[in-house]
Amino acid sequence: MQTINSTAGWTAAARELENAREDRFLADPLTLCTEAERRQWHDVVVSVLGYSPPVVSVRARLGDEVVRAAAADGIRQVVSLAAGLESRVFRLDLPADLLYMEVDLPALLEARSERLAQAGRSLRPTCRRAEVSADLSKDWNGPLEDAGFDPRARTMWVVEGLLPYLEADVCRTLLRAVRDLSAPGSRLWCDHIHPDVLTAEHYAPVLQRLEELGVLWASSWPDPVAQLRAGGWEAGAWTVKELAYPRPGNPPAAWMPPVPARADTSDSGYHWLISARTD
Repeated sequence: MQTINSTAGWTAAARELENAREDRFLADPLTLCTEAERRQWHDVVVSVLGYSPPVVSVRARLGDEVVRAAAADGIRQVVSLAAGLESRVFRLDLPADLLYMEVDLPALLEARSERLAQAGRSLRPTCRRAEVSADLSKDWNGPLEDAGFDPRARTMWVVEGLLPYLEADVCRTLLRAVRDLSAPGSRLWCDHIHPDVLTAEHYAPVLQRLEELGVLWASSWPDPVAQLRAGGWEAGAWTVKELAYPRPGNPPAAWMPPVPARADTSDSGYHWLISARTD
């Protein structure tokens, strides 16, 4: 899962660019990216496409909303797998009795702590927070339970920016483990790529550069609803373009704020945003 380390800073750079827009969809003043990560995101993606793909910021904003909705519905444990440099636990006003668990590799969790310190930030979330050092390709259930996870309680799972970098069988294994740990009424927020992006002509230079850097996507989902249904979840899935330009057959969920119809969102039909729950 070395790839995830490489892309954590890129997603932070994308959130930073969105936060700087006057018409921003996501307000995130704590992105924690470095100058080197900003330059690489620009050189590899932004300079080629002519814009920063909005899926990162839309995914983050809708992730905020789905976590808020879960908390309002009484869910009191959130697990963010491959949390990276995401700052959601600091920017949301969550209940004091909610436990927010951030799971990632030890080196990445340490890097985030160092960046927080360098930024002069001493932040305290409104909820309880636990960092869980674990490799998701190995045993992570034990460390999660040691941090306070209760498999008998409903869980809000957040899996952002991870699944596309996993081989298909590894992806299924991880989601099976998540489902096995999910009490009835648990929820899942995740994302995956649409296979069409792999053959989109204007994305070809980006894909070539990603391959050179060793961070190319390893799997894709043509039908995420069917994929998750087979794993015991009831799901809805949308691309950013479908949310910005809704179509009657697949309208946005009621809890979603309207995604702005901008030039960048009109070209964002290659990445699934997925909301699911257990019975």
